Amino acid sequence: MSAPIAEPISDVRLDSPELLLGQVAPPWQNAATIEKQVRRVSRRRLFTFNTLGWSVTDAVIAVLAIGFGFLASPVASGAATSETAVKLIPCALTFAMLLVPTAHVAGLHDPRRRSGYTDLIVRCLLVTIVAISALSLGWILLSFLRIGRYVLVLSSVMAIVAMVATRVLSWRWSTKFQPKICFVGTDSFVDHVQSLVTKESLPMDVTRRPRSVAGLGQWAVTNDVDEVVYDDVKPADAAGLLGCLDAGVRVSSYCDFVEHRYQRIPVNSIDTDWLFSARLDLAHPYYQGVKRAIDSSVALVGLLVSTPLIIIAAIAIRLESPGSVFYSQVRTGRFNRPFRIWKLRTMCQNSEVNGAQWAAKNDSRITAVGKILRKTRLDELPQFWNVLRGEMSLIGPRPERPEFVKTLAEEIPFFMQRHLVKPGLTGWAQINYPYGASTEDAYNKLTYDLYYIKNASLALDLQIFLRTIGTVMKGSR
Repeated sequence: MSAPIAEPISDVRLDSPELLLGQVAPPWQNAATIEKQVRRVSRRRLFTFNTLGWSVTDAVIAVLAIGFGFLASPVASGAATSETAVKLIPCALTFAMLLVPTAHVAGLHDPRRRSGYTDLIVRCLLVTIVAISALSLGWILLSFLRIGRYVLVLSSVMAIVAMVATRVLSWRWSTKFQPKICFVGTDSFVDHVQSLVTKESLPMDVTRRPRSVAGLGQWAVTNDVDEVVYDDVKPADAAGLLGCLDAGVRVSSYCDFVEHRYQRIPVNSIDTDWLFSARLDLAHPYYQGVKRAIDSSVALVGLLVSTPLIIIAAIAIRLESPGSVFYSQVRTGRFNRPFRIWKLRTMCQNSEVNGAQWAAKNDSRITAVGKILRKTRLDELPQFWNVLRGEMSLIGPRPERPEFVKTLAEEIPFFMQRHLVKPGLTGWAQINYPYGASTEDAYNKLTYDLYYIKNASLALDLQIFLRTIGTVMKGSR
């Protein structure tokens, strides 16, 4: 049970105008108390790794693993020492550049993902084998030199052990130093957020809110609270929240809390003011220019490389069922402009004689060849043409059919705002949410789409691209 709320220990009213304006500090605060709170929060945040943190960690592991492999192998002695020194640095850097994206594809850089020990070991083993094999093959092709088998084996063993150990230690530390969160609002709001925290299984210690926000800052420090999350600030609550902020306790709105912790936007908790302040329609022009150049280059190469696969798939489609090989639909693009999307046909001919409908799980309209194409995403290959034409991008919200857009816009707030950017072949929603075909699924995907639109960057695009490879390899569709 949480400690009871302590009474204010001075004659200063916590809702006084002076306190609200920041002219008077709560007398129970002092420099030592605030410094202690800041150190405690910093210590807990230290053990909350994000994607960048794991990327740096794996890069260091790769460099140290190669160094250990070279120095501990027989080639590190005698006349081979000078040759070893020449090989070590470029080999270590190359291994790091291979290991980091491979680990990302395998889902080892997702800070929200935790798995069993067996699954973790298998993932680290496969990631290391792929990276070390690519290193060995690339080294032979580019430098015509061979890396000794002792170096490869020793480096692989150290990399696997280090990757598993760092993640196990991080999980244990993050549990031991998990942040304490207090939710302030109505009972229904608190129950809703606590169910969200329980469902997502992030390391987080949730403490029940006090009955009143009066003295909230003192209560938060006394109960070792790291963050206070509020639903709606009323004038009477401002003093208590300011007291938390002044005591080194982080104060977040529910929307910011969900965005920061779960990388999505709670659509039902935002309004037009949030949309305007988020400036979703003002993407950086340099980012748009670079992204368009990447889209065009990758789409052109993708069309050239995928042409043999498209021909083989087309033959298989025609052999199984009569009808056109390609299938086209009108979709809604950027700024609600319609365009025609192209795909390899995965359903039987005339599958929508009764009107537009979502594809369901185990849909009887999907052909045997179509199941393979949809599972491997090969049916999406012709959409490289849409990307090359500028109607789509490689990364962005998936384009929806106008028939569904009209219905969904009436039922889901701010659904039309997902069209502020070009639709994509893959997106943030596609790698974070399973394939779905309902209004509820569309709502959940919108929470991820809005997060992407607000936080779009080349770094996020690269992360989505790498994780899409892992999603395709799992066949999750």
